[in-house]
Amino acid sequence: MATLNDLGKKIIGPPRFSNVSQLILDGQWRNPDTIDSIGSLVCLSNINKLIRLERVPTTIFRTFIYSLINLESLTLTTYVLDSMNAAILQYFKCLHSLNIVQFDNDYRHFVNVEPFCTMFPQIRHLDIPIDNLDSCQYLIERLEKFLISVVFRFPHNDDNDDDDDDDDDDENAELIEWAQSLQQNHQYRLRDGDIYLWFQ
Repeated sequence: MATLNDLGKKIIGPPRFSNVSQLILDGQWRNPDTIDSIGSLVCLSNINKLIRLERVPTTIFRTFIYSLINLESLTLTTYVLDSMNAAILQYFKCLHSLNIVQFDNDYRHFVNVEPFCTMFPQIRHLDIPIDNLDSCQYLIERLEKFLISVVFRFPHNDDNDDDDDDDDDDENAELIEWAQSLQQNHQYRLRDGDIYLWFQ
């Protein structure tokens, strides 16, 4: 795995690190030459896993992601997902694992599941921030043909008074009841107010 920061000038010749298959890309991308700089360091067609966490997605990144023709696993933020054109993401025929993260102060920024299911009809492993069980149900029904595992991350209240503890118990009971009612053959686990599902 390689982590690239403050990319310098493009290196002439073959990529310096031709065996790299996983990338973590940080920093802001303001220079269009960033793509060429990355391509001079690693062979982009070999990249199968990308982690890119940014608050303000850039056109440069949307152009760059077209170069990752064998991308299988992608981690990005809700902001980047919102900005991406569905056609761009449908381009990734190999993509089977998607992790969508939120920054702490963007806690209530959730994924709109209807366009999401259109963008990723063949996703197998999913970690997604979501705000209600109806959205969970919709997503499972639309993606059940390929879906193997999913983590639904719900909003949490950070206050620790007794009333909040009672609310947490009620929410957990609701999640358990919903999970047990699923028609698909599955196993589930609750952890910190989120639900993990594995389909068989």
